[in-house]
Amino acid sequence: MKNFAFVSDFDGTLTDRDFYHIVMDKYLKGWAWEYYDEWRKTKKINVDFLNRIFGSMDRSEEEILEDIIALPLDSNAVEFIEKVENNGGDFYILSAGTSYYIKKLLAHLNLEKVTVISMEGKYMNRGIKILPDPESEYYSSTWGVDKEKVILSLKEKYEKVYFAGDSEPDVGAAKAADLAFARNDLKNLLSEKNISFVPFHKYSEVQEFMTVHGLLK
Repeated sequence: MKNFAFVSDFDGTLTDRDFYHIVMDKYLKGWAWEYYDEWRKTKKINVDFLNRIFGSMDRSEEEILEDIIALPLDSNAVEFIEKVENNGGDFYILSAGTSYYIKKLLAHLNLEKVTVISMEGKYMNRGIKILPDPESEYYSSTWGVDKEKVILSLKEKYEKVYFAGDSEPDVGAAKAADLAFARNDLKNLLSEKNISFVPFHKYSEVQEFMTVHGLLK
């Protein structure tokens, strides 16, 4: 059995903002936020919603790539990923978005060793199309990816599995992990369910906590 894995959500956890929020602000203006507010009254932010937003970008693939490499990554993220790897751990990104933009950013940062578990996506009709895989062992009809299933699967391979997230799709993963780190909405969601977690805002705090508690050297 391998030593440990650190699994992180991407949007709003490794990055300071969700990519779809950036797209809404930059390209879609008022209608997107009105659509967002209406959608949230009755439904969760899921693949159908994201495909409407990403599909409305109306930009060339080169322009979208510029936005991807400008994503506001946590200033300590790269250092933390290297620290995990130097301590014999494996770093995973687990996202209910799409590997289309995650892998492009990782390639730009020379972080190709990081494993990405997400949905495929492709450039299509001047936007991004997310392509859930109903045949995947991790498929979720709501989120596209069932993060709790991923964590439970990794726990069969690693002695310890740590998880960090920020929003509703992360609740099951946080519950299943040996130790969960939470920021933003996830803190309240876990508190309501009496699921223990360590609050954080930046990855420097995660690194400090794990170092103080002997989980990293």
